[in-house]
Amino acid sequence: MLRFVKAGLVLALLLLASTSIRATPQEAKGRIDILVTSGSSKEGVPDVAITLVGPAPMSSASQLAALYTPNPSLSTDGKAQIDALIASAPIGISAEVIANAAKRMEAQLLGLPAPILPAQPNTPQTPQVSGLTNSSGRYSFTDLAPGRYQIRAQKEGYFAQPLGGVVGTGLPTQTNDTATLEVGQVAKEVTVGMIRGGIISGRVRDPNGQPVPSAQIGVFQTVYQNSRLTLQQLNSKPTDDRGEYRLFWLSPGEYFVGFIPARNNINNPTPRDAYARTYFPGTSNVGAATRIKVLEGGEVAGIDFSIRADAIGKISGRVITSIVMPNGQPATVSQFYLLPSAETSILDAAALNFPNMSADRNNGRFEIRGVLPGSYDLVAIVNANNDGPVLGRTHVDVSGNVDNVVINVKDGSPVKAKLTLDSGPVPYTMAAPAQAQRLVMADGQIISTGTATPTLAAPVPTPTYRIQLRSVETNTSPFDSAAQRGMTFDPSGVFTFPSVPDGRYSVVVTPMLPNSYIADVRSGAKSVFDDGFESGELTGEIEVLVSGKGAKVQGIVRDAMQKPVPAARVVLVPPPARRKNAALYKTIAADENGKFTITGVAPGDYRLYSWETIPGSAWTSAEFMAPYENLGERISVMQGSETTKDITQIPANTTP
Repeated sequence: MLRFVKAGLVLALLLLASTSIRATPQEAKGRIDILVTSGSSKEGVPDVAITLVGPAPMSSASQLAALYTPNPSLSTDGKAQIDALIASAPIGISAEVIANAAKRMEAQLLGLPAPILPAQPNTPQTPQVSGLTNSSGRYSFTDLAPGRYQIRAQKEGYFAQPLGGVVGTGLPTQTNDTATLEVGQVAKEVTVGMIRGGIISGRVRDPNGQPVPSAQIGVFQTVYQNSRLTLQQLNSKPTDDRGEYRLFWLSPGEYFVGFIPARNNINNPTPRDAYARTYFPGTSNVGAATRIKVLEGGEVAGIDFSIRADAIGKISGRVITSIVMPNGQPATVSQFYLLPSAETSILDAAALNFPNMSADRNNGRFEIRGVLPGSYDLVAIVNANNDGPVLGRTHVDVSGNVDNVVINVKDGSPVKAKLTLDSGPVPYTMAAPAQAQRLVMADGQIISTGTATPTLAAPVPTPTYRIQLRSVETNTSPFDSAAQRGMTFDPSGVFTFPSVPDGRYSVVVTPMLPNSYIADVRSGAKSVFDDGFESGELTGEIEVLVSGKGAKVQGIVRDAMQKPVPAARVVLVPPPARRKNAALYKTIAADENGKFTITGVAPGDYRLYSWETIPGSAWTSAEFMAPYENLGERISVMQGSETTKDITQIPANTTP
């Protein structure tokens, strides 16, 4: 989802930059000679589409910083997405346009309403010219005026270098470099490095050893999400009539390959319904699967495996709910999730998502197929119109088929949380209320559970800053969205969440005030800031304390030769005992001189890190961090303090 958000905003920026492709007549001053190379070989790459945009003034980092400050409530992945958006902004795009695009993306990532932004100044039309590299990988742009230019290079099957050293989530397919042609300079040489993709191929057989045509084969990488090593699907292709597959244009790295079962064949059951999600070399447990290493431009052939169908069971039963649709019919279950009771080394979230495959869905009947043996919590999701999802859950132990399972989908427990700012009362505005649409059956009558508000109803208080509840379950998405359903705000600073599903939650404040931090989250006399709280066990309201006196940490990132590292990713990591608390992590990209400034830091002990390459937000994983504990710079900050600490970047492939 985040990739689609970023892609849309980048496209908008590019459209603004390319409103005209006619170059303004300029005095011939010099040329830019471009050589496109491939990886470490430094061989020239032919037929690369090169676009030169400019000359135009580039928005400075200081201009952008004055217009946009990242919300501290952003996750590390979200922050990286916005950094990548800013880095990809074409030359000629003003700081105002970039800042507004970042603000819109931030609102989408945080689930906030689209921000009201000031009118943007007209972006001057920036000339651009294009061409293809020759057989030696070279292309020259001539008759260029002095100024700063953006160079874009793209070719099918090739990738750009990773941004900020963050790897493991796929690489961009277009490079974005810059070059400055000085006054009086005759020629400027620029080398653009690209990475050639690789290929994985093989054959898939059924449990009886026969080739399987039209089987969907996926390629996966592991990423870190919510401190968990999680499987992420990058691409998939069907097998041909011989059961053979070919997954091409993969950036260099390590991958899992697996069979993805179809789970939508409701009325025409086939033997394939018993096929399990299977990974090379033939296991249903991704933790036991073999990683396949793809080198630049290489092909890994012979990745053959057989699909498993042994010990696969199904779960059937009924969903009972009092929730009904506006037409008076009972609400139907839209999705099921199986949350494993045992901790897994790699979380395969997609494998835990099941549709209802029962041919007869009367009276809430359901059936989910292709379930592996294990102990689970079965979660049913009912979408109550536009009012959000409602959950029900029950425990199941699967060693075959499990029948007559009953899931009661009902409203959760109310949770009240009071936001207390040391700067004063929580600011708010008055806005039109949302209309309640969800209906519930009670005593044989249809009643509204919310305020069925007419269009001209009086405005309601809408806070500038708000509390959100974040689930810490194995699969957070259904719990997160259900917990926010029907949230209301009182001007006293109290947020009421009327129906929070049973489970454990943490608290975030969004957007965070500048230089602010969450000082504590308390339930009565007990702090629940680090470990969260159980929604069904609260006896009173939660108090969320926010201070505007955050500390500042600044410095320079240097490499092993003590040279500044531009655009390095800097991470502030809390001590091991507090690493379940996502609010204590801070991450930022250094500027072009390797300088970084982190604000809004809560008092306490930390370590500062920067890796040359790192998979996603791996620093949130205790398993990943264990060997690096002593390689970070130790710092201790107090409320409102300023600390300067330079750090040395950890080289790639470092094995502590």
